[in-house]
Amino acid sequence: MSTTAARTGSLTFRQAAVTLVVVLLFGLLGGLIELATEWRSIRQQVPEQTHSTLELVRGPATTAAYQLNETLGAEVADGLFADRRFHAITLRDNFGTTIAERERAQAPEPGPLVHYLFSDIIEYRIDLVRAGVVPERDQQVGELIVRLDETEIAAGFLDRGIVVVLVGLARALGIAVLVVTIFYFMITRPLLKLHGAIGRIDPANPGQWQAPRLRLHDNDELGQVTHRLQGLMGAFQRVLEQRDQVQHENARMGAELDVSRRIQHIVLPSNDELAAIQGLQIAAFMEPADEVGGDYYDILRHADGVRIAIGDVTGHGLESGVVMLMIQSAVRTLVAHGEQDMKRVMSVLNETIYNNVERMGSGKNLTLALADYRPIRDAGESGARGHLRITGQHESVIVVRADGGMERIDTDTLGFPIGLVEDVAEFMAETELTLQADDVVVLYTDGITEAADPRHRLYGEARLMDCIRTHHRQSADAIKQAVVDDVRSHIDTQTLYDDLTLVVLKQG
Repeated sequence: MSTTAARTGSLTFRQAAVTLVVVLLFGLLGGLIELATEWRSIRQQVPEQTHSTLELVRGPATTAAYQLNETLGAEVADGLFADRRFHAITLRDNFGTTIAERERAQAPEPGPLVHYLFSDIIEYRIDLVRAGVVPERDQQVGELIVRLDETEIAAGFLDRGIVVVLVGLARALGIAVLVVTIFYFMITRPLLKLHGAIGRIDPANPGQWQAPRLRLHDNDELGQVTHRLQGLMGAFQRVLEQRDQVQHENARMGAELDVSRRIQHIVLPSNDELAAIQGLQIAAFMEPADEVGGDYYDILRHADGVRIAIGDVTGHGLESGVVMLMIQSAVRTLVAHGEQDMKRVMSVLNETIYNNVERMGSGKNLTLALADYRPIRDAGESGARGHLRITGQHESVIVVRADGGMERIDTDTLGFPIGLVEDVAEFMAETELTLQADDVVVLYTDGITEAADPRHRLYGEARLMDCIRTHHRQSADAIKQAVVDDVRSHIDTQTLYDDLTLVVLKQG
């Protein structure tokens, strides 16, 4: 934008221009009113002065008309003609004979405006009457006719009009300058000062902005705008600081989530470990949610069989991951030391987690189920291939027999949340089942059954059982994949809010 354009677009220029135009318009209107008043005054004065002059010569004019005295008539006409306002004079007797006549040389034709303003007050006629002995004997002896010069009458008016217009314009200009000056010092200059100060606001540190000092405006609207703007800048600064804090917290939480995901995957059993287990197919799946939870599962071989653990720590984030790592380490340690009493194992785990969580001050706890599988070497006539003991409170355990029969083991009566109270021995219980060839056992966390679709409908345990029964004749890995695919199809585009964990066992 050019400098000229910037100046003409400025508040000062526009204010001065608008003020000047408004004042000039009012000045012009005032001048027109004065001219109208002057015009009315002239229209009143001209007839009065003309009638007064004619009355002065009425007597000599009457004598001249009565006596048919051309010399006296000429004197009357010349006396009137000496006044420049008179353009034509005619003195006649009562027989229509002209006794005296005067008319000035042809003057320029008056303009239409002059003709419009004064054409109706330029002609006058008086009857010349000689008084009788009684009023009834008065006798008209002639008439005196005069016509005024329109241009001469209008000259004074036009001169007066020019003076009025010039004075009005000068007065308007003076008023405009005075008004603009007053507005500039009272309003425009403080606004420009505030505008300049706003332009110096640092977007990165608005709270550092220093409000300008507007003299004489501390308690008026401009002062209030300045004070509120300074308060607004302070609020912006606090918002920016809160934003920075949120970004820092998000970065910290992101790092925690990354660590939690790594912890979850580090402690998971490898595929090679699962493949090395004889007589029992095992397939496992875990998918961390966007907001990492504390799902845990482990498959641990021991001298007599396999120990399967699955759990879900309350909450999300790093603390849940740490508790999950604690439980994994404790379970592995107890298995390594050959602890066979499942209830004893759960009591030791609870005491360990409870004390550690108390030290952390986090209030975390978890649901946990342990399953101890042992193969049956000599099944005899029963055909049993394996024996499974289950303890601990967690989600239901789903069993599908080789013939398609479904069993659901409710674990609510088998234990108590780990780490919630100091001693859970009295709550612990076990259940046992034997496995025939091709029997399927499924353990899972609530992330499976509580997975929601875009309409917030849960996947549910019933659908999970149907899916497992439909595919139970397939391998453990195929059953696992079928469940995972069905859950993902149900979730569709919905965000995953909890970990998905699934362990499938199939008796060989």
